[in-house]
Amino acid sequence: MAKGKAGKPGPNRSGGPANEKRSMPRRFLLPTVMLLLAEEPAHGYALLDKLVEIGVAEKRLPLPLIYRALLQLESKRMAGFTFAKPGGKGPARKVYHLTEKGWKELASWAESMQDVKDFIAEFQARYKVALELK
Repeated sequence: MAKGKAGKPGPNRSGGPANEKRSMPRRFLLPTVMLLLAEEPAHGYALLDKLVEIGVAEKRLPLPLIYRALLQLESKRMAGFTFAKPGGKGPARKVYHLTEKGWKELASWAESMQDVKDFIAEFQARYKVALELK
């Protein structure tokens, strides 16, 4: 296994085989939560299911991470909430929605991700050329 600086594993930081499926980086959690709220207001458990569905999180992602992201959005006034009573028994849930400020931040994320996508496309193209030269 390749080692990076300070004895850390190389690009596959998990230390597993290089072809092992990696989960999406957690840095994408916040913008993805914002995107999901832009699509539809939701509470934390619903967001977890959607994050798993689109591949940003695994089922074992701790729910407090999602609520931490929601609190961060709320404290920066990028998300707000209303209380909604569930259909059955149980307490009212906070159902979060994106605010106007949140929409602006989401647009900024979308632009940044387009830049990353362009970089990845260039990287992949150059990698294929490098493989042919090997």
